[in-house]
Amino acid sequence: MKILYKLLSFGAFMSLSVATFAQKDNVGIGTTKPDNSAVLELNSSSKGLLIPRMSLQQRSTIQNPATGLMVYQTDLISGFYYFDGGDWKPITGISEKSIADANNWGLTGNTGIGSSNFLGTINDAALKLRVNNVNAGSINRVGANTFYGYSSGTGATGTNNVGVGYETLLSATSGSSNVAIGYQSLRLNSSGANNLAIGNAALTTNTSGTGNVAIGTASLALNDIGGNNTAVGGSALNKIAGNNVFNVGVGTSAMFDKTSGSNNVGIGGSALRANTTGSNNTAIGHEAGRNSSAATGSVFIGYQAGQNETANNMLYIANSNTTDPLIKGEFGNKNLKINLGGTKTITQGFLAVGNFDTSFPMPTGNTYRLIVQDGIITEKVKVALKGTADWADYVFEPSYKLLPLEKVEEFVKENKHLPNVPSAEDMSKNGLDVTQTSAKLMEKIEELTLYMIEMNKEIKALKAENQTLKNNK
Repeated sequence: MKILYKLLSFGAFMSLSVATFAQKDNVGIGTTKPDNSAVLELNSSSKGLLIPRMSLQQRSTIQNPATGLMVYQTDLISGFYYFDGGDWKPITGISEKSIADANNWGLTGNTGIGSSNFLGTINDAALKLRVNNVNAGSINRVGANTFYGYSSGTGATGTNNVGVGYETLLSATSGSSNVAIGYQSLRLNSSGANNLAIGNAALTTNTSGTGNVAIGTASLALNDIGGNNTAVGGSALNKIAGNNVFNVGVGTSAMFDKTSGSNNVGIGGSALRANTTGSNNTAIGHEAGRNSSAATGSVFIGYQAGQNETANNMLYIANSNTTDPLIKGEFGNKNLKINLGGTKTITQGFLAVGNFDTSFPMPTGNTYRLIVQDGIITEKVKVALKGTADWADYVFEPSYKLLPLEKVEEFVKENKHLPNVPSAEDMSKNGLDVTQTSAKLMEKIEELTLYMIEMNKEIKALKAENQTLKNNK
């Protein structure tokens, strides 16, 4: 009876207390006048409202949660959650705890981050990023790979690779030590190693080629298995494919159309651009050897040098696309030509070898094609005449006036040299012209011959006259 009495008394007390603070449609705790808009109003300056606390797992076991049901989650991303009728949602700004708890990273930024806070893992698991649930970045300690970009490094099992950009090193199943920076650079590389690709689509179809360097948009874009090629410049070595090695293309579109061939060097915009299959060529200069198609073993140096030359083993040194450059050679035939121009002038059209200072000045009014200081040594010299008029056979013409010997004697005594022959002073001042001097010497020999013929006639006449005198005694 005493227990029943106590229970009845407690119930009456509770009923009296609630009634004291209740109005018609609402209840107040800590206040005698709850607000008309609130079903329940709590009022306290020293205590709060404690919402049910539970773990994520416990929250998940709530059967048929009512829409608007709220709990406080204590683990993972802790905070207040409410049920919206379909899913549990965090109350905005609370679940991130960016302000209240620096150990959680917020979507709108964090404050109070300490030196011990970080974004990452605490084991060997790779740090990964995803976009549209597709790999968009990863940092892997075990394989030492680093990828950043949509689909970059997807499926990669090689080591020491770096890929930055959309679909870079997308198929790097076993290739190692590759660096790809730019849209789809080294996209199809599977087993190739030690490649460097910088630029959109650089080495994009490379599969197993090794040791290639491609810097520039679409450089070495179609290379698949070739190795040790270097392309620097947009579309340099763009089309080369197959097992072709040791090609170097530097400059926009250098060796652009090359599909095969090895050991070529093209430096300059469009250098060797259309050389499709040739090997062992060297072209230095803008458009040097540009249209040399299948030429092999040629050297082109200078702006547009040998631009349209298609023969093999050629040498061009020029600054235009002329077919008659300053220097042209044929390695196969061992020929070297120096083109000094069609018309010789005082200031151009000659080849000079030596130190042309005050001790050996250029000839005044130079009309020579070749000037050599200190001399020339050779086994044989052949001088070709421009025409028959440059030789001394004119001496034998009937119209030639042979100077009497008495006159020759007078001239020699006065001038100390033969008539029509340069003096020693002239030779010292103007040098020796082999053609002219030889012609003058021949002129004197032919004149001497005529003198001897004339003297022979006179001797024979004297002998005849002497014999006649002897016979008449």
